[in-house]
Amino acid sequence: METIQIGNHSIGENLPTYIIAEIGINHNGDINLAKKLIDSAYAAKVDAVKFQKRDLPSLYQSDVLSNTFKYEQNFQYMIPILKEVELKEEALLELKNYCESKGLEFLCTPFDIKSVDFLMELGVNAFKIASADLNNFELLEYTANQGKPMILSTGMSYWDEIEKTVQLLQQKKVPFSLLHCRSVYPVWPREVNLRMIHKLRQFGCPVGYSGHDIGIVIPLVAASMGACIIEKHITTDKRLPGPDHKISLEPYELKRLVRDIKTADQAVGKDKRFLLRGEILNRELFGKSLLAAQDIRTGTVITREMIKVQGPGKGLSPSKIDNLTGREIQRDILAGDFFIEDDINELKTINFTNSFKTSWGLIARFSDFEKMLSYAPKIIEFHLTEKDLEIPFELNKIYPIELIVHAPEYIGDKLFDLCSLDEKNRNASIEMAKKTRDFAANFSCYFKNTPKIIIHPGAMSLNNKLPKEPLEKNLANSLKEIQCENIELLLENLPPYPWYFGGQWKGNYFIDPDEIVHFCRKNNINICFDLSHAALYTNSKEQKLTEFIKKVKPFIRHIHIADAYGLDGEGVQIGEGDIHFEEIMPLFSDYKGSWIPEIWRGHLQNGKGFIEALMKLEKYSL
Repeated sequence: METIQIGNHSIGENLPTYIIAEIGINHNGDINLAKKLIDSAYAAKVDAVKFQKRDLPSLYQSDVLSNTFKYEQNFQYMIPILKEVELKEEALLELKNYCESKGLEFLCTPFDIKSVDFLMELGVNAFKIASADLNNFELLEYTANQGKPMILSTGMSYWDEIEKTVQLLQQKKVPFSLLHCRSVYPVWPREVNLRMIHKLRQFGCPVGYSGHDIGIVIPLVAASMGACIIEKHITTDKRLPGPDHKISLEPYELKRLVRDIKTADQAVGKDKRFLLRGEILNRELFGKSLLAAQDIRTGTVITREMIKVQGPGKGLSPSKIDNLTGREIQRDILAGDFFIEDDINELKTINFTNSFKTSWGLIARFSDFEKMLSYAPKIIEFHLTEKDLEIPFELNKIYPIELIVHAPEYIGDKLFDLCSLDEKNRNASIEMAKKTRDFAANFSCYFKNTPKIIIHPGAMSLNNKLPKEPLEKNLANSLKEIQCENIELLLENLPPYPWYFGGQWKGNYFIDPDEIVHFCRKNNINICFDLSHAALYTNSKEQKLTEFIKKVKPFIRHIHIADAYGLDGEGVQIGEGDIHFEEIMPLFSDYKGSWIPEIWRGHLQNGKGFIEALMKLEKYSL
């Protein structure tokens, strides 16, 4: 097993654990707060502190930065924060000198080539590469060419991508270390999968753990399992505004971590690799894609000069640049468009016309509506965000398909919640539901049959368990106020531990089959049955999914189909989770309603995830 040298520290097996205090953007753009964080790291006797450096115009297309509202909620939330907190270069120089005056190693993550150049001028002894860039070969190769040791986090990455990156670094003969990581904030203990530390050792490099968990237990366990490096976020106060403070260690916790790191108990996990819902979102937000650097006409052979690497991660992975180069393109592409999987694979004719006996459909946003129609679905389900209701959208012909509209899940920085015990939030949710209703009504004339709207009941909390009785009462009252006519309103069953911005939440109502049945009977309402959510609930209660389905089936009018993993791995591709579809699908042999595959981010790359799910579901004759 190799070792790496960073400054005065040797890192590897049988050596002292190298502890990095990740300041990241927890300085909130304030150099004085950054110095306070360095002081707390020094007091705790860590080995290094780490910052981040971005050149935002290099990272994202100008439209993402200037018209963020056009993009999904994760962009609307994070891009303004990144703009606000980026430290000036002279501030980073001052902070590096401040660290060195205290004997601390100054580390920094570059997110683009310009930032690599700046850090080289600054004189850093090593580079830390973020999980989002593990497959960004352009940045990796450029950084490796600087000859400095590299520490790479492996969150939001598939195993084959890790292997390919290791091959590149080995070819470059640059010293490197890999950190097991889960790129969600926070990650719960049941999702950490510390066994991956053992699996990563096969590459012969020092292996560590970069933690987004709460508290100090998990990093202590990771150290006891042989992690050579431990990286944890730090803050002066978890109540400060910003995305990372809640999962960070306060000064007293950091001191305990350093003190106890050699005495942590061994933790167990799984070596099965899959991307969590939050990782998929962050992979898209922080990841990169291959884009056209110029207009390209059908029949053109792609050269390296025609390709650029840029965020967001909605298109072909940068790790597939060699697969793309030399290909004859089969479509016209405008400068700035994403390359997609179809550009490197042989195009196949896809036709599901006679594949299913029931009404199947696809999820669409305004931007990909026409593309989804090309697959000839029988229904279209629009998933709206709050901003979508403000964007002009026009239709000019009648479509021989059914319309379903899914209400937004967020209202500003609050969750859509018809059960809310906060009347202001509940009333805002009612108004949002009415806007969704009106949207469906306005466009119903362009589609056949009675449109449906799908609404999440809400009833989520971050910490406290909420009483069911007032939640049920509020939900019933909210539905009365929405007053749908000529539109069918469906409530969606919810998961026990959903992931929303700000972390993982707890479901308090409309998750148990008995309470769902009770509410539906009492209020004469039906449901959109989310198979993945139901599986997560039965996993958490160690119950049978088949029994859940049998109970709620009389009230099902629409189905979201996806696999599920563990207690909160929702929206997984069919066959990649815990659901035994050979047992579940026969229960729907007499089902006559509608359904869609709801794979997380399945709409990307022309609906790649949805189409893969449909192909896997064909054998069940739904």
